[in-house]
Amino acid sequence: MTMSFRLVAGLILALAPLSAQALTVQTVATDDTAWNMVNTSQTVTLPNGATWTSAPLQMPNSWFPQVDPCISFCSPFDPGIYGTNQTIGATPLPGWQQLPFWATWQTADRSNVNILSFSGIQKGLSLLWGSFDVGNLIEFVLNGVVVGSVAGDQLGLQVGNPGQGAALVSLSGIQFNELRFSSTLGGFEYANIEASPVPLPMPLAGLGAALMMLGLARRRRA
Repeated sequence: MTMSFRLVAGLILALAPLSAQALTVQTVATDDTAWNMVNTSQTVTLPNGATWTSAPLQMPNSWFPQVDPCISFCSPFDPGIYGTNQTIGATPLPGWQQLPFWATWQTADRSNVNILSFSGIQKGLSLLWGSFDVGNLIEFVLNGVVVGSVAGDQLGLQVGNPGQGAALVSLSGIQFNELRFSSTLGGFEYANIEASPVPLPMPLAGLGAALMMLGLARRRRA
């Protein structure tokens, strides 16, 4: 990496917003309305530049193949109520039992944390959050510092006991480059993770382009 490009990278980090962040939580839709708003062919497709550094289980799998009725983890597309023969009264998607999803195993001391890292700073997040429990938690981390969090009982919805249903949730007003998923009560099931990257500030974009042109001109002269 040349000195010019190191300078650009340093300026980008230096100009990253440092002001207090206010996390906004919006429940966009629930149950069958939410299921019909997500792309069921990309339920476990990660956003561009995102990788699991500590991955959750992808369900169903050979360890926990049972999802209908759920035994260990309830699919966020499950129309039933855990441990009962009742349903939530929503029209299920055809073949919902085969739709893959992520599952974070609960530990009483929150020692099991699944970490999703991003190559750049993000400004928003959406996901399908299944059978929200009080113990379900997402932490937003920016450069190693936790800058915000949201739990299953902060979605503006009544927490079901036992777990049931799902919500399409939009989270904004916060910048992060890492997400931490954990739970102390009930498994944390989720799908369709999407994130919105922070665009490169225009002055820095112009500076980067100018430095690239300068580098090309130097190579031609050489």
